[in-house]
Amino acid sequence: MAEETYAFSRLEDALHRTKSLLWPFRWGVWLRLALIALFVGGGVSLPNTSGYNFGEGDLPPGVEGALPGITAIVVVLILVVLALALIWWIIGTVMQFVFVDMLRTGDIHVRPFFGERLGKGARLFLFEAALTLILILAMIAFILMLVGLGGSGGGGVAFILLFIPFILVAALLFGIIFLLTHDFVVPIMIHEDCGVIEGWQRLFGMISGNVWQTVAYIVTRFVLGLVAGIVQAVLVILAMLIIAIPFVLIGIVLLAAAVANYVLLLALLIPYLIIAIPVALLIAVPFVTFFRYYGLLVLEKFAPEYRLLPE
Repeated sequence: MAEETYAFSRLEDALHRTKSLLWPFRWGVWLRLALIALFVGGGVSLPNTSGYNFGEGDLPPGVEGALPGITAIVVVLILVVLALALIWWIIGTVMQFVFVDMLRTGDIHVRPFFGERLGKGARLFLFEAALTLILILAMIAFILMLVGLGGSGGGGVAFILLFIPFILVAALLFGIIFLLTHDFVVPIMIHEDCGVIEGWQRLFGMISGNVWQTVAYIVTRFVLGLVAGIVQAVLVILAMLIIAIPFVLIGIVLLAAAVANYVLLLALLIPYLIIAIPVALLIAVPFVTFFRYYGLLVLEKFAPEYRLLPE
């Protein structure tokens, strides 16, 4: 008899548990899981002026003197955005643990678990930040090396284009590390009350004898994630279009009555986004719930001692 493939055998159970949790519909459960989805779910090109030197008369009167103030405002805005992104990232790592706690206990509330998991979330954040920094620095160093080998002209660009597949492979490997960390290491950290490194050590011990099972899970998880991403994107786009209908009609009426201006029309975006963003998060709830259940169920097949979900 062929060996059971965990990645396939746990799909039905994950679907069943997702349906049991989310149906019948309960607003409290869906809204709290939508908050989880907000955190655990997921450039602007500027004109090239390198060949042009601004002269004293190129800027409008008064703008040149205001440039230092404008620059300071831009810097402050960038720092604020970075600070908010950092806070968002930290909350997201804590929510990874809160999500598992909610499913393993059946208590779909954020507050009882958030404070308890701040420490582990901070450890996970530092781990992810270190990996991200390593990846960025490695890619920058690699590109600079290729440019140096190929020269600053077309040769450097050719080298970069030639080695793009290698950069993509490196990004894929880091993506797999993040995937296994969220799906397996986080539950192990909860069960063993340990840190990220110790959690990875235990995971290595588990998957070393189940290499093909692990490969099957990664491939299946990637394919399912791709399909789910497409389905979710289609549903969100349809929902956004439906929600936009009354706002478009209101805008048309205002334009026809000649009482609308661009500011008023842009103001319609505020109530639209207030409605559209929660709807998009609610659409994401079944997807994030299924994948969290799926990872926990496959983990317990790897090592029954890490059974976190109730029977």
